[in-house]
Amino acid sequence: MSLAQFNLWVAEIRNDRRRGASELARRALELLAEAARTLPTMDALELWRDLLALTDDLSMARPSMAPIRNLLRRWRESSMPLAGADLVIARELAAERAEALIAASRRAVTECAVHAAKLLGPGRTVMTHSLSSTVAETCRLLKDDGLRMIVTESRPLGEGRQLAERFSAWRVPTTYITDAQMGLFVAQADAVLVGADGVLADGTVINKAGTYPLALAARDQGVPFHVCCESFKWREPDQPVPELEEMAPTELGMPDWPAVTVRNVYFDLTPARLVSAWIDETGVRWPSAKP
Repeated sequence: MSLAQFNLWVAEIRNDRRRGASELARRALELLAEAARTLPTMDALELWRDLLALTDDLSMARPSMAPIRNLLRRWRESSMPLAGADLVIARELAAERAEALIAASRRAVTECAVHAAKLLGPGRTVMTHSLSSTVAETCRLLKDDGLRMIVTESRPLGEGRQLAERFSAWRVPTTYITDAQMGLFVAQADAVLVGADGVLADGTVINKAGTYPLALAARDQGVPFHVCCESFKWREPDQPVPELEEMAPTELGMPDWPAVTVRNVYFDLTPARLVSAWIDETGVRWPSAKP
């Protein structure tokens, strides 16, 4: 396996606009498992060094997405003894530990959704923004219990469209709106439920740009604003606020006008004071019980 293949894998994670943070974290672990099994190397120590280099590059590919860095760090911590093992054994154990974290990530999504569905209850109108695997799974659990959805477009790539298509297939009554209509429609919701690409130690939420104004509108209208994501999306207290990734201005479809600067920042920060509850695989965390 060449350096070019490493670069292609890192570019895949960096350039992906379709999958959310948890899905990309699992994809990074899949790439790590493949590398563990296929990297040409002479011994386990060389394998370990090459895998560490790959994890470093994958971790830095999407700085706003906490689960990529956190799950790769967990893999690294659990795999340190492999450097002194037999090469064949080291390959398999490194791959198996990556696959175990993938399975744990998927279980966490399901468990988050169970807690969120219980908190929301039947017969609710729920508003969401962007595309979240935990939100989608929560809605799947509630789809036959009178669920109604309000889904934002989530520009510039319109991730909300994927959710609306899924809800249509489930026959869940759904209102699809532009991001600019958030303030008009949030009062019609019983609750707002969003996922997260990361959560700071103080409970501040990193998510698709537009989450912060939605949280402000929800607070103004007295609508609960819940964040549902796996615990490995929480950042440690010593981790700084990450770079908020900015993508290509061309995604906005603007002409190249003189004196006009086009900005396309993908993520924003929603302060903890605007969050009614954080939901993860362990249950519901209320503001007085943040870690």
